[in-house]
Amino acid sequence: MDWIGKIFRFIFKSFLTTAFIIFVVGVGATCAFLVFQNMFDVSDTIVPSVIGDELNVAQEKLYDAGLNIYVSGEEFDERISRNKIITQDPASGATVKKNREVYVVVSKGSKVIALDIPDLIDKELKEATVIIEEYGLILGRITYTNHFSVPKDVVIAQTPEPGNVNSNSKEVNLLVSKGPY
Repeated sequence: MDWIGKIFRFIFKSFLTTAFIIFVVGVGATCAFLVFQNMFDVSDTIVPSVIGDELNVAQEKLYDAGLNIYVSGEEFDERISRNKIITQDPASGATVKKNREVYVVVSKGSKVIALDIPDLIDKELKEATVIIEEYGLILGRITYTNHFSVPKDVVIAQTPEPGNVNSNSKEVNLLVSKGPY
């Protein structure tokens, strides 16, 4: 009969141990729920517009709205100056949960290139075109005008001027003679 008592004591101890573990896990889950209850109940906020704002101003606006800023990239932009926001996601006016990240792209400003511009004045248009291509430049606008002393199809002036220049465009514009009146 002694072995039956040992079996009952083993079952009873196992039952008590299991009940105690379930009790501890239940109390822990309840405490965790009560402590972290506010984390699960996140309020909504409206995303402010930060396009065109300086990066630090955009960051302040988003933090004031309960949002975080994440710079997802930088791009050259001819219209928006350096360190200003080009795009944002989610868009302004959207309703989102607080603490969400707003992804922004920041402008690097206008892309400035150091160029060596050849002297094309007094060159024939065909020759000037070949020189422009040899320098890796792009033929821009060609404007024709009459000139009393410069022969037909010869370059009178150019923009930009010859020499080393910093520009955001590789275009060279020419003023070409139509010959005398």
